[in-house]
Amino acid sequence: MISVDLQSGLYHYGLGLLKREDGLYCLVDLDTGEWYEKMTIYYIQRLLKQWNQKRKLFVHLS
Repeated sequence: MISVDLQSGLYHYGLGLLKREDGLYCLVDLDTGEWYEKMTIYYIQRLLKQWNQKRKLFVHLS
């Protein structure tokens, strides 16, 4: 099951999440409709964590 925290975190960056038939997931750019295919939830969580860390660093330095 995909957590609400993950979904809301992705939404913050303008992304949605779709489950594929093969058990993998696709990130979808909500503005353009572009798909970023074949990712595991683990990889998506790591990516989101890195983006959040970079955003916090940028906000702290501003």
